[in-house]
Amino acid sequence: MLTDATNIVTNRTPAVIGRSVPWCRVISMAQKMAPLQMPVLITGQSGVGKEVIAQILHHWSEREGRNFIPLNCGLLQDQLLESELFGHRKGAFTGATHDHDGLFQATNDGTLFLDEIGELTASCQAKLLRVLETGEYRPLGSTTIKRTHARIIAATHRDLEKMISQGRFRQDLYYRLNVLTIDIPPLNQRVEDIPLLVDFFLQQPLGNAPHPTITEDAMQQLMAHHWPGNVRELKNVVERLRVHCEQEIGAAHITTMLDGYPIDSTETAASSFSHVMPLAQLEKQYVEWVLEQCKGNVSKASKALAVSRTTIYRILKSVEN
Repeated sequence: MLTDATNIVTNRTPAVIGRSVPWCRVISMAQKMAPLQMPVLITGQSGVGKEVIAQILHHWSEREGRNFIPLNCGLLQDQLLESELFGHRKGAFTGATHDHDGLFQATNDGTLFLDEIGELTASCQAKLLRVLETGEYRPLGSTTIKRTHARIIAATHRDLEKMISQGRFRQDLYYRLNVLTIDIPPLNQRVEDIPLLVDFFLQQPLGNAPHPTITEDAMQQLMAHHWPGNVRELKNVVERLRVHCEQEIGAAHITTMLDGYPIDSTETAASSFSHVMPLAQLEKQYVEWVLEQCKGNVSKASKALAVSRTTIYRILKSVEN
């Protein structure tokens, strides 16, 4: 059943690639949840493919062919985020020079994907809860109640239960979102998927970049890497390799590209588990590496990582604090 599910996905949606047991379980769950009308909460580390699964849920539902609109809740702050979601009327706030229809109206009866739901402000959390309970919302500066038939799919890399205990996330909203849940395992727990993903990324259009082959030794090195940035990081590495390697990607290219990252065999990683790096420190190192690639441009790095500038600053300060 799991293998069949994977075949269906790869045939209908080529961007979803994988054959590992953990990935097949995710796809099987998505198959079962897609036809339902209830919200879905997708959890997992940054870069594991949460939006891909959201697209699959939409693709396999009766809403296919209707709007699928994604929004990263960490990219906008406070009033701008509320305006983007619910819309506003002219004069509702400084700079509101015209009426604006929000994403709930734009989505209509399609699917609204709210990524990084843990970044929502308290005000937005309250308004989203009302939408989930009643299907109603009110644009900023308006007295008119509007209705939406959008299906909401939310995603986060945060521990929402911990945020609830800290008073940072509403428990009632969590219960509304957590009816159906899909947890996506990190890439280092589904190593079998790496060769398929690499082959796929090597064949994708990338300007005038060539489509080199990759040696077995090089592939083994990629499979041994820990991939703190998950599939997003793998894609980035493959694209950079394509720019530098015209005909064949060898082990030396991988060593150079991944210089500074731990590349261990399973046995070595297991034997040194007592020395494993704390997650917060690993996340901080990855953000620092992305910033280095962006030559210190925080705005560019925030777009590459699909998080807000505020989130980047928080990560960079987290280990120090």
